[in-house]
Amino acid sequence: MDKKIITISVLIAVLFVSAIAGTMSYYNNKLAYQNNEIANLTSQISKLNGIIANYPTVNLTAHLAVHELLGNESKDYNGKPTPIPYNYLYITGSVTNSGKGTAYNVGLHVVAYDAFSNGTLDINTTFPLGGIFGSDAATDAFALKNYGSYNLVLGVEDGEQTVIIGSDSYPDLSILHEGTVSDWIITPVWTNEP
Repeated sequence: MDKKIITISVLIAVLFVSAIAGTMSYYNNKLAYQNNEIANLTSQISKLNGIIANYPTVNLTAHLAVHELLGNESKDYNGKPTPIPYNYLYITGSVTNSGKGTAYNVGLHVVAYDAFSNGTLDINTTFPLGGIFGSDAATDAFALKNYGSYNLVLGVEDGEQTVIIGSDSYPDLSILHEGTVSDWIITPVWTNEP
């Protein structure tokens, strides 16, 4: 009987050692595979970082003169009053792309608050870099009827280029609106792709 117990004990020990060896081999192979995957992903990240470092960037800055003009005080180029029943933000200046990349869909995001109604938001829209536009349906209809249609497509600005708002290429930007605004934030915006 002792021989049977010894034989069974040895057989159990061999099976136990084999199971442990098989498990260790499986996890060693799994670990080697994961280490290889980590090395591949690290290499891909390194390549992408190199591409990003050399990717041409866009850096738009605006130097703008912004005035709130009252419609009943507006004058044309000859100094005669104009029949504009709305007040408007009158914007001139420049937008410069100091980066080397091309900026697509360039415009000015305008946020403006009413002067007399405790900070009510009057304008919150992105506009092209030049033209006459309304900030709501009524002012937009008036601008379209009296001044015609301006290109609603936002601009494209190449790297190291300056666009002058108020030039032959880009007319002044006038944004007709209801009420009177006294506080505004104007930010140049763009996308990296068309």
